[in-house]
Amino acid sequence: MVFRAVGLDTEAPSVYNSDDMDYLHLLHQAGLSPKEAKTYLALLELGASTIKPVADRAGIKRTSIYNFIDRLIERGLISRSTVRGRSVYQAKSPERLVDLQRDALRDLERALPEFAARANSATDKPRMSYFEGSEQTRNIVKEEPRCRKEVLYIWPGTDVSEAVGGVEFMNVIDRKRIAAGVWVRTIRFRSKDFKFKTSAHGARNLREIRYAPPGVNVSMGMGIYDTGKVSFFSSKRGSFGILVENRELEQLMRLFWEMLWHRSSPASPGEG
Repeated sequence: MVFRAVGLDTEAPSVYNSDDMDYLHLLHQAGLSPKEAKTYLALLELGASTIKPVADRAGIKRTSIYNFIDRLIERGLISRSTVRGRSVYQAKSPERLVDLQRDALRDLERALPEFAARANSATDKPRMSYFEGSEQTRNIVKEEPRCRKEVLYIWPGTDVSEAVGGVEFMNVIDRKRIAAGVWVRTIRFRSKDFKFKTSAHGARNLREIRYAPPGVNVSMGMGIYDTGKVSFFSSKRGSFGILVENRELEQLMRLFWEMLWHRSSPASPGEG
C-alpha cells in the first residue's frame, strides 16, 4: 500500500524509507503529530531504549524530543521506567492506537445530539419528518439511545406500542437505551398498559412511570427527547408518526408534560 505523506515533515532523515512513510502517515491519521509519529515508530523498532537512540532514530533533536515523549506517555502509547538511574522508554502495543480511536469515536457519537442541537439553534425554522406505517414510524423511537440523559413520554399503551413495532422492537430499542444510560420517564394509562421485558418501573430498567389520573384518556402518544426533538405517534389504526426538531416546541411540550406528570400517580417498584 502507498500513502501520500500529507502533513508529515518532508525533511525526515534518510533512515526512513517509503514503507516507513506509509506507517508514519497512518500514525498521523490516528491523531499523532508528525514528530509524535516518528517518536512512537522509533520506539516500536528499538524496543526499550534510553532517549539518545530514540532521538537519533526519529531524527529529532534530543533537547526537544522530551516534549513528544511526554505527550505520548499521557496518551498511554509509551511507558517510562528507571533503570540504574536512567530513564528508559518503551512503546506499548499498537492496539492502544485502535483503543484511542474507538474512544474518540464513542465520544463523538455521544456529542452528536449536542452538535445537532447547536445546529438547530442557529435557525428558527423547525425540521419536520413524517413517517407512515410501522416500519417507518419505529425510526422515531430510535431517537431514545441518542439522548444525553432522558426521554419523556406520554404513552397510551398497546395501540401506540404496536404502531411502532410491538414487543419485539421495544425489547431491542430498550436494550440500546439502557446500555446508553438514558432514563425514560413515562406517563402511562392503567386501563391499557403495555408490558414487555424491561417495561417495569425502577432503576434497573432506567425507567420511571406515573399513571395518568382517572378521566384523562388520549389515543396519541408523545415523546420529548433532550436532543431538541418532539414526536407524536398515532395509534396502530392511524399508523403514522411525526418527528419535529425545534427547541421552542420541545420546551413548550415539556411544560405540558410536566403539568400532567405532577397530576399523575407514581408507580410502585417493579410495577408496569
